[in-house]
Order: sequence, then C-alpha cells, then structure tokens
Amino acid sequence: MKKIFLAMAVVSGLWLLGNLLTYGLQFPIIFRPDRLDREFRFAWEYPFEEVWMRTPREGKIPALWFQPEGTTSPKGVVLYFHGNSGALDRWGHIYEQQFRARGFDVFIPDYRRFGKSRGPVSEEAFFTDALAAYDTLRVRYPSEKIILYGRSMGSGMASYVAAHRPAAHLVLETPFSSMPDLFYTYYPFLPRLFLFRFRLDNRLWVSRVPYPVTVLAGSKDRVVPLRCARRLTVSLKPDDRFVVIDGAGHNNLRNFPAFHKAMDDVFW
Repeated sequence: MKKIFLAMAVVSGLWLLGNLLTYGLQFPIIFRPDRLDREFRFAWEYPFEEVWMRTPREGKIPALWFQPEGTTSPKGVVLYFHGNSGALDRWGHIYEQQFRARGFDVFIPDYRRFGKSRGPVSEEAFFTDALAAYDTLRVRYPSEKIILYGRSMGSGMASYVAAHRPAAHLVLETPFSSMPDLFYTYYPFLPRLFLFRFRLDNRLWVSRVPYPVTVLAGSKDRVVPLRCARRLTVSLKPDDRFVVIDGAGHNNLRNFPAFHKAMDDVFW
C-alpha cells in the first residue's frame, strides 16, 4: 500500500508541476513582451498612424497603420498579428520587408502587456482585441480587400479572426497546430493531462475558415518543429496551400526565394 500511495503522490506532484507550467506560468514562459513608455514616439521612414483601440475586457490597444499614399490602398490591407516577443517598435519593419513593394497597407496591433498596451490578460481578451482590430479596418476596407496574417504566436489570433470574420485570405507563417500540440511536441513522453491557459487552437479555427488559407513553414524550424505545423493539414481545404521552405528556420523565412514566391502567389 505504501508503494501505491507513493506512486500516487509522485503522479499528483508531477501533475501539479505540469499545470503550473502550462497554466499558472504559461504567460511568462510563452510571451516575451517589451514595455514602452506611453510617451514613446515611433519613427518610421514611411507614412503611418498610431491608432488606439478601446476594446472589451478593459483593453487599451495601440496599433501601427501604414498607408503610404495617405489613403487606403486599392489593393487592400494586411492585418498583421506579430510573434511572441518585443513590441510595435520591433515589428513595424515588417511593412517595408514584406508588404510595401506589394502595394498593401498594413495594420499591426500590439497585444496586452506588450508595448504601450493596457488591460488584463486572457486568451478571450486576446481574441476580443483581434476582432476589434479587424472591425477597425472594416470601416475603411471591404472584407475582400483584407488579408489576415499571423506570424508564429500571432497565428492564433489570425486564425481565430478568420474563423469569425470574412476576408480575402488567411496567411500563417511558422504556425503551430495548437499550444498543447506544441507542448507535447517538445515533451511527447508526458501524459495529456494538463490544463492550458492559452490553447490558441489553430487546428480548430483553420477548419472553419471558408476562404483560401496559405501556411508557410520552415523545414528546420526548432521553435515550432515542422511536424507540429503539419498537423494543420487536416484542417486545410483541398485548394489551400501548405508550403515548406526548405532550409528555413523560425525567423528567417524571408531569406529564401521560395518564401517570396509563395507571398507573390497570395499578394499579386
């Protein structure tokens, strides 16, 4: 009996420790935000506007809106959800690197506890803020002129919006199928008994997207291993695309011609 009680105590202890990591400490483990002073002024070479959104659940969310012509582009706008680190001062360069030459406006919201943002954190609050960003754009752009783009962690917000709002296309760069899937990709030997504060279930939301989806993944990604990203393929429609960039890691897809070819297929 002592051995049974000892075994139960060990299992219970491991379960509690695991849930501490996947629930109680999940935010500081996954999210690596930089904070910015409210008076911080962004400086970019191209015309932009800093936009503030008041959202449900006490959210005060800043965003950068790049409109090079000072008015809405006839080609449309990219609603870009960035990765898990930094703040808008880091991510504004995406406009120049990926979208300016393709003629699209870009709207990049920050997340709660990132940059200048304010508001209590939860997965539901992230999703609510993401929908608010879409609704902000929808006043100026028709849905067929909006492309949703999620980078890494931002794939969770982009796929959620895509499942709940009309748009022209959903693009996911280095996405995971879900946070639990990513966790168990790292630790396949652990039982699937843990709770997750942030599930970011891309596999579920992508399965509900009625318009085209393009997934871009690196063959040598060590942050989101390719086998985790590939689990999204069960949610894709026959005409959707899953593009593997051979030799690319997690942060350097844009260094490969295959990435730009896939981007051109979406944006031209």
